[in-house]
Amino acid sequence: MWNSWSSQHDSRLEQRRICGLLNKLNVTNFDSVATNLIEHLTNCRRRGGVETIEAFADSIALRAIEDAQRSSLYAYLCRRVDGELEMEDRRWTWLNDGTRQSSHPSFTSILVDACESRFTQALDERAACLFPLVEFIGDLLLDGVLPIADVQDLVDQLFTLAEQGQEGSAIALSRLCRRVAREQEGIYILEQLGASGSIERVLEEDIITPKARYLLMAVIDLFHQELVDVFDSTGLRNEIYNLDDDEQEVSSELDLAPTDGDSLPSKTTTYESEDQAEVSKLDAE
Repeated sequence: MWNSWSSQHDSRLEQRRICGLLNKLNVTNFDSVATNLIEHLTNCRRRGGVETIEAFADSIALRAIEDAQRSSLYAYLCRRVDGELEMEDRRWTWLNDGTRQSSHPSFTSILVDACESRFTQALDERAACLFPLVEFIGDLLLDGVLPIADVQDLVDQLFTLAEQGQEGSAIALSRLCRRVAREQEGIYILEQLGASGSIERVLEEDIITPKARYLLMAVIDLFHQELVDVFDSTGLRNEIYNLDDDEQEVSSELDLAPTDGDSLPSKTTTYESEDQAEVSKLDAE
C-alpha cells in the first residue's frame, strides 16, 4: 500500500528494524534480507525519512570496516539499494514536464558523505580502520555505486600524504588499487583516477619508507602486465626444450614418408584369406 510522503513514522523504530536485518545478512539469505531492507528503506523514502537512510549508509560503512570479509557483500547490497531507491525516485518524483525534483538526496550522495566522514576520521586518528574502508570504497567503485569523480578527492588526499612520507597512506593506496584491479574494468577505473602517474610521482620522493616503496612498485606492475620471455636467448630455450632434436626428428620422418608415387604395402586379413580360399573351391567345382 502506498504511503504519503508526509506520513509520520518512527525513525528510531525503523533504524532498529534495519539494524536487525543487517545482523542477519549473509550469503545464503542475501536475496530475502536485501528485499526486506529495500522495502523498509523505500517506505522511509516515501515518508521523507532521510535520516533513516543516512543511518543505514553510515552503518554499512562501519560494518564494512569491522567485518572486512563481507565488504564485497555490503557493496553489492548498496548496489541493490541504490538501484531500487533510484527507481522509487523516478516513480514518484518526476513532474509532468519531465524534470526531476531534488528535494530528496540520492542514496549515492548519502553513501559518499558517510564514506567521507569515516575517511576523514581515520586520517585524523591515523587508525588502521582506513585500510578496510578504502577496500570497501574499491568494491563500491567496481559495483558502480560510487562515481569515480566522487572518490577522486579522497584518492588525491592519500597521494598527497604519501608524498609527505606517511606510510599508512601509501599502504591504503596499495590496498585500494589492488582491490580495484581484481576485476577486468579495474585498470580503467585506476587510470581514470590517475593512479599510475601519481604513484610514480610518489616513488620519486626520497622520504618514503622502503615498505611503502615496495608496495607502490608492486601496484605499478599492475599497469604493465605484459608477457616477459624468461629465456636469455633462443638457443637457451631450444636447449631446455630440446627443440633442435625435435626439428631433426620431424625432418627425418618427413624424409622417410612415402611420396605420392609410392604405394603403401597391402595387408591381407585372415577373413580376406578365407574368402579367397572359398572362391578358389567354387571355381574348381
